[in-house]
Amino acid sequence: MPAHAPTRRRPTGTRTRPFADLTPAGKQRRLAALAVAALEPYDLKVRRVRVHAFATNLLYRVRSDTGERFMLRLAVPGWRTLTDLQAEAAWLEAIRRDTDIAAPTVVRARDGETVLPMRAPGVPDVWHATLMTWVDGRLLVHHLDEVNVTCLGELFARLHVHGKAWTPPAGFTDRRFEAFLSRGEPDVLFGEGAIDELGADDRSAFLQARAWVERAYASLDRDDLRVIHCDLWHENVKVDRGRLRPFDFEDTIWGYRLHDLAMGMLDLLETVGPERYPDLLAACKSGYEQLLPWPEGDLEVLQIGRLLWKANYVARFHRASFGRMGEAYGRTFRGFEQNGALRLPA
Repeated sequence: MPAHAPTRRRPTGTRTRPFADLTPAGKQRRLAALAVAALEPYDLKVRRVRVHAFATNLLYRVRSDTGERFMLRLAVPGWRTLTDLQAEAAWLEAIRRDTDIAAPTVVRARDGETVLPMRAPGVPDVWHATLMTWVDGRLLVHHLDEVNVTCLGELFARLHVHGKAWTPPAGFTDRRFEAFLSRGEPDVLFGEGAIDELGADDRSAFLQARAWVERAYASLDRDDLRVIHCDLWHENVKVDRGRLRPFDFEDTIWGYRLHDLAMGMLDLLETVGPERYPDLLAACKSGYEQLLPWPEGDLEVLQIGRLLWKANYVARFHRASFGRMGEAYGRTFRGFEQNGALRLPA
């Protein structure tokens, strides 16, 4: 598929500073032309485009001349593949067609594509653009009470029902989340020896944690495999007049119900702390069991797998911080071995 090119060009003879050397604000300014170009292939008369956020991806609020609101996402190169993003779009379209789950609608370009590869002068690599309808409401993180977390459990179950029943189209991702690293990331933690930088007790704790996680994934029922969101936490859900509205499906992948729940509940634990977490976990379980039985397996061990992923990420990109994290996680893993409870570092 050819990459779409923006129409705005820098003047002939000017020198362009390397993109990597720009400040975040400088990168944002350079990418503005890319955002404008990304909207051209749509049947949309744009009144206004404003930056919404620039974290993992660059997000823009878009308003049409009729007042309709949209979200344009420029996906940072290297984070998710074109196949990953097309899988997200395919599942969102199916959810829209088959259910009343209030997820965003993917807007197709004039040529029928859901994801547009974009290039621009002075911007390295391809940035994949996706246009979706705006999701109304306020982030669930601001409303973490038992009523809403019960509804979150029900939302998990509804997505799990659809993810099992749905037959994805040809070309859908074949990635499976069956280990703590499941997207082709390099194993810097164990394979490239990052844990050798830790003390003996912490190295042993990390190796023990990896063994727990491997056994936990191996013990999951293979018949439970289905399409999952894989990032359904309280900052990827909005509350809109009492209704939960999920978004950010870019991590769509084949996986297991317990894994999906474990990731969301780990984020909940990190946000609310150990005092509130048991009651909110029970609320999530109550909502989930209105539609499906709670999946068998060790939720906490899969959460430890997520901590291993985080440690691997820090070892890859923030090596100077890895030693301190490794010591903290080592204590967490030893504590879990001693009392069976996951206590996160302060």
